[in-house]
Amino acid sequence: MLINNRLGRRRGVTRFAGITVLAAVLSSCSLEVNDPDVVTPEDVSDPASLPIAITGVVGDWAFAHGPYTRYAGLLVDDFIHAGTFPTRQQVDTRLVNPDNGSLTDGLYELIHVSRFSADNLVESAQSLVGDPDVDQDLVSEAIAIGQFYGGYARILLAEGYCQSILGGGDPENPNYESAPVLPDARMQDALSLLQAAEASATAAGLSDVATAAQIGQARALVFLGNYAQAATTVASVPAGFEYMAEFSSNVPAQYNDVYDFTYGDFNFIRWTVGDGTEASRNFEKFAYYDEWVDAGLIEPSPDPSWASSQGGQAVHLQLIYGGGQAPPNANGQAAPILVASGYEADMYKAEAAYRAGDLAGAEAIINDRLTTGDNPYGVVLDAVDLTGTLSDDIAELARAYSAGTWLTGYRLGNLRRFVRNDSVDLYPSVQPGSDYSLPVVKQELDNNPDINQACPSGSIGSWPA
Repeated sequence: MLINNRLGRRRGVTRFAGITVLAAVLSSCSLEVNDPDVVTPEDVSDPASLPIAITGVVGDWAFAHGPYTRYAGLLVDDFIHAGTFPTRQQVDTRLVNPDNGSLTDGLYELIHVSRFSADNLVESAQSLVGDPDVDQDLVSEAIAIGQFYGGYARILLAEGYCQSILGGGDPENPNYESAPVLPDARMQDALSLLQAAEASATAAGLSDVATAAQIGQARALVFLGNYAQAATTVASVPAGFEYMAEFSSNVPAQYNDVYDFTYGDFNFIRWTVGDGTEASRNFEKFAYYDEWVDAGLIEPSPDPSWASSQGGQAVHLQLIYGGGQAPPNANGQAAPILVASGYEADMYKAEAAYRAGDLAGAEAIINDRLTTGDNPYGVVLDAVDLTGTLSDDIAELARAYSAGTWLTGYRLGNLRRFVRNDSVDLYPSVQPGSDYSLPVVKQELDNNPDINQACPSGSIGSWPA
């Protein structure tokens, strides 16, 4: 029930299609905004609006995925904060206050806008099924796309937040929830949508969406502890498959958000990789910093004439987006962010083998990817060594996942499920806080009558669920 009249001018479709699609609204209930640039749900029911609505859903996801990658990476050890905003520093130190403005309009709203626009597209398109005056191929595409991105938005809510709520305060909302939902239930919600998305995409001839939906299902299944089912779900995924969130160098609003904040295209750098020497950030170090430097994924000493941080911290550049080139850097601005991949699917197969006691089989799958450079970053990395000691092996699995999903927002979900499912804690322990996830923001608590605590039992720091 977040109220923000600016949202219609900031949403992802503004970036990708020149207008904003669907109502401005928000995490829990709709707020009608008199803005001529906003296409309302009623407008989307017009068949002529379907192509714009589809583009809007894709754009809304990208607009949420970038900030989620930044903040999820900050809560774990992908990044340290290199700026001065105390609200961002809360995330880095794992001491997040629900009354956090940066997380409210800079992340929470964006995820819910993505989820809402996707859900609304499905509802609108389903009302057109069978209409002889409407292109049914386009209707089928809209349903598949809406289900797919609605499922992935729910994955972010499950992995990133201690609890979440949809449609609160409005019993007539089809997604109405009278109380917040815990992560397992939200992830089951995501799983169901992605199963529907796979079927819809297959029927619509959208093979890439169907395959990406399979990978998303596996991501949900391992979170829920269903490892064998996850492996079965992605058994047919091609090894080289990749599904991306796309960005553009046309205008700043369309830039890759992670590049923008780590390279300082228009401002100082505000996110960077920790090398363990920064006292102001409690000496936090990315777990694979040294190996990633050797592999050419991190530049430890970039040109200080442009690579300077807002907060005065030393800059250690990620090279996934930007390649080390000084901004403005069109390649970094338009760099896509990986959503799902065949590499990720192989890691699910490997983890399922490990969980079933086949250590050698798990090692073979992983090391074939790591030691040959057959991974999304094309770099040769050290082999894993699985010994049968759970805590050590989970750390090895976490490294294997990161070797193909680094800086995609993925690591938080992995580290969180390892705490939940295995009691193995790989979060950065040097920080003073102990948050495992993000709280529901205060603006939601203030405006939504169906939720009154940021996390279950009012707990934030010690709640790993």
